[in-house]
Amino acid sequence: MDGDSGAKRAPHLYNYTREGFTGARSNIVRTGYSPAYSRVEGDYAPRRFDIAGLFPAAGRPMPIAILRGAGITLEASRYEAAMGFAMRNVAADEVHYIVSGRARLETDFGALDIGHGDFVLLPRAVAWRYVEIGEPVMALIAACEGALAIDPDPRAVLNVARDVHEPVPFEDGAPGEYEVVVRHPGGTTSYFHGFDPLGGQVGRGTPQVRRFRIGSARGLGIASGGISPGRLIDDATGQCLFYHLGSRRSDRPPIHCNADYDEIIVYAGGPGAYGGMTVPGTVAWTPKGIAHHGAEEDVAEPYQAWLLETRGNLSMTDAGRSVARLMETGEYGIHPGDG
Repeated sequence: MDGDSGAKRAPHLYNYTREGFTGARSNIVRTGYSPAYSRVEGDYAPRRFDIAGLFPAAGRPMPIAILRGAGITLEASRYEAAMGFAMRNVAADEVHYIVSGRARLETDFGALDIGHGDFVLLPRAVAWRYVEIGEPVMALIAACEGALAIDPDPRAVLNVARDVHEPVPFEDGAPGEYEVVVRHPGGTTSYFHGFDPLGGQVGRGTPQVRRFRIGSARGLGIASGGISPGRLIDDATGQCLFYHLGSRRSDRPPIHCNADYDEIIVYAGGPGAYGGMTVPGTVAWTPKGIAHHGAEEDVAEPYQAWLLETRGNLSMTDAGRSVARLMETGEYGIHPGDG
């Protein structure tokens, strides 16, 4: 943590922004290091989450919410064997980020072989299931009410024509009963079919399910000064915005107060670290309006990470609270006051 910088009473530039990276901004020069705090009382505080500690030893592999707000839920899931049922979310588009593992993802529009570092966009009401688990899959799922699109900005951050892939059709499954669990605002409802409801597709029209790997995104750097990260996914309302945070040549981000967006950073992998984050799948949450600095991005060993900004006022679920640690916002490490 950079708390010592504040103790020296050196001047620090504090950056206040509206509308995330796109709105008005103002700067304040102050002697105190704004991200440093000695303690906090209450739940509205930066947290880190170790999602590996969430999952029961047995039971149905349903997504577990860790953060929830208006129009968005961040969930974690793990699949050690084929699911045995499909899921369809009629309340939100979903982005699945594969933290670890290897499997086949079957959907209404075909199948994809997925692995560590993949982002999969699954629009609202598209059914999906994980099968053929080569290695146990751990995934983060961002469920957003808005219509999400892979929409890189600037375009150089991701080559859509080369690196974004669509599923391929697969044959009907063996005869038998098939279950589809529909997720809706009131909970879940199961539909049962005497045939495979996902198999035997012939795709036409606009592609719906799409996938790319975080390693395909480019870190956009400059010789000196700061630069906003490249956007990967967004929606028309600006409710949920996904950015690439890989290592790059650029000055360290400024001390920052984001007035309109909660920020979620996910460390994807090394060999380098992102500040105090070294374990793939570590989730760091900074609520809107809380000062934070951000880690140095111009580092000797490269790393990959990504950022989700949301207007939703997030709060921890009981499951999220069980794996949460108080976080300092200089380097996103565990706060010394975490008990």
